[in-house]
Amino acid sequence: MKVRLLMFGALSATTGVHEQYLELPENATAGAVLQWVASEYPETGPILDRVSVAVNLETTGSDRILAPDDEVALLPPVAGGAGAAAAARITTGVRAEAVPIDEVMDLVAHPGAGGTVVFVGTVREQSEGWGDVDQLSYSIYREMAEPMLRRVAEEAAERWPLLGVCILHRVGDLPVGEQTVIIACSAPHRQEAFAAARYGIDEVKRRVPVWKKEIGPAGDRWIGIDEPAEAAEAPS
Repeated sequence: MKVRLLMFGALSATTGVHEQYLELPENATAGAVLQWVASEYPETGPILDRVSVAVNLETTGSDRILAPDDEVALLPPVAGGAGAAAAARITTGVRAEAVPIDEVMDLVAHPGAGGTVVFVGTVREQSEGWGDVDQLSYSIYREMAEPMLRRVAEEAAERWPLLGVCILHRVGDLPVGEQTVIIACSAPHRQEAFAAARYGIDEVKRRVPVWKKEIGPAGDRWIGIDEPAEAAEAPS
């Protein structure tokens, strides 16, 4: 049977492959795909030890039995309800271009809002323990990332009485000072807006399949793969 293999971030960069179709025996598991990659690209061993597996956009274990035409995505470590959510105006997405802050404010504006908090992540010029940075290169598993961004926004609107939520993540090569991610939350009171915005950025960094490569005079490195684990956990 034929399955579609997708590789991202440092795994794709190491193999030179983003998408490939594999012929596997019937009832093969997701683990067979991992074994194939390890055999074909032995240099990926340290990365494969840390990847997550998603089949048809759902994370799963390596023992998942595959069916013909399944999509198997190998995801390296990332760069770090209805009721109440239905009342909030929610905007999420992946963007190649910067978004003006006034447009973001318009997306979460509401006459009942007493406070609006906007968090803007930006590319900084230095990376702790590594050196100067010229730019960051972001890659993303869009088909999985976009619904996950939406899910994080909905969770925030379920936890706090929000009136508007906006979560936008950039993709591509971004120079120093450029926006990387925007989280905006409006609420009747500032406490809820602050808490929800903090929750949003923390969950985006923890869960959304986005990979970040630092590029500078010293070369380049993948965050979460090439740098120490404690650096990968540092806020940015």
